[in-house]
Formats: sequence, C-alpha cells, structure tokens
Amino acid sequence: MATPEHTPEMTALDNMTVTLYRTGLSIIALSALIYSIERIIGVQILGIFYVPVFSVGCALASANIHLYDARFRWLFPLVGWIGFILLAFAYALKGTSPLTKTLADLSLGFFYAGAGMFALKETFCFRIIGLPLVPLFLCGSVLNRLFGVSFAEPYFLFPAGFLLTWLCIAKWRMPLHFDIGDKSLYSL
Repeated sequence: MATPEHTPEMTALDNMTVTLYRTGLSIIALSALIYSIERIIGVQILGIFYVPVFSVGCALASANIHLYDARFRWLFPLVGWIGFILLAFAYALKGTSPLTKTLADLSLGFFYAGAGMFALKETFCFRIIGLPLVPLFLCGSVLNRLFGVSFAEPYFLFPAGFLLTWLCIAKWRMPLHFDIGDKSLYSL
C-alpha cells in the first residue's frame, strides 16, 4: 500500500509486477462481468472458457501482489493454487465422474475467494461504495452454482464484476509506484 509522502525508485521488475497485478485484476473483473451478462441475456461469449480465463486472472494477480506483511502475502497464491489443483482434477476426470462438475465449481469457489481477498485488500486504498460486498456476491454466485440454482448465479456475479471493473478503472488511473509504496516496510 502506498504512503503518500514516499515515492519509491521503481525498477523494471517493479513496473512489470505492478502491471501484471493490475492485468490480473482486469481479467478477473472483465471475465466476471462478461460471463454474468452472457448468462443474463443468453448469448454465449466466454462460455466454457470462463473458469480458465478467470483462473488466469487470479494467477497473475496473486503472483504479483505487493503486501508489506509476509504473514498475509502467502495466503493469496495459496488460495489460487488450491483452486488450480481442484481444477486440474476436474479436467482429469472430465466425462468420467459426476464429481467433475463439483470439483470445477469448488475450484471456482477458491478463485472467487482469491478475488474477494483482492477486493478487500483494495478497500484500504479506494473508497468504492459496495467494494467490501464483492466477497459476499462471489460467495452467493458459487453457492448457487454448487446447489444447482444456476438461474440466480449471474445476478450475484454481475454486481461483483461491475464493482471489480470499477476498481480496475480506478487502479489503472493511478501511478504504478502507488502499488509498491515504501519497500523498506516489506517484511521478509
């Protein structure tokens, strides 16, 4: 998190990781927004590629997140890795087990947990009305999917996608060094 009185000296690696973090957030936001709209209007855009696209966004964002406290820095990638492991098992079992859909939905739940953590982290930087509710919307969306109430899923996902997109617009407007802050505060 940036400290206004400090402007860090940015390296090429710093610029790259901030850009990848913001790109990951943008992929998360736009894929959730597009998929929810696609489900509401009944026109397929992302379709079966939604979960892989959303997971790529989570991977980019969690691998490049800048958090001062090492006690929390490991949690973001861990949630994503659990999601990827479940998704790998779902694709390995594809077509051979009724467990496939449940594993894919659970993997999406872990990716949604990661996206919810990003939203909560960014509420400390941005005063976007409703942003702290993103984890609840994502939870409602995945629970509807898990319990077979798929008609309600996009109505939970749409506000989450909208708020995350709003966050990304605000995030891309600020200088890259705001994501880094004071490097001396990072714990090892």
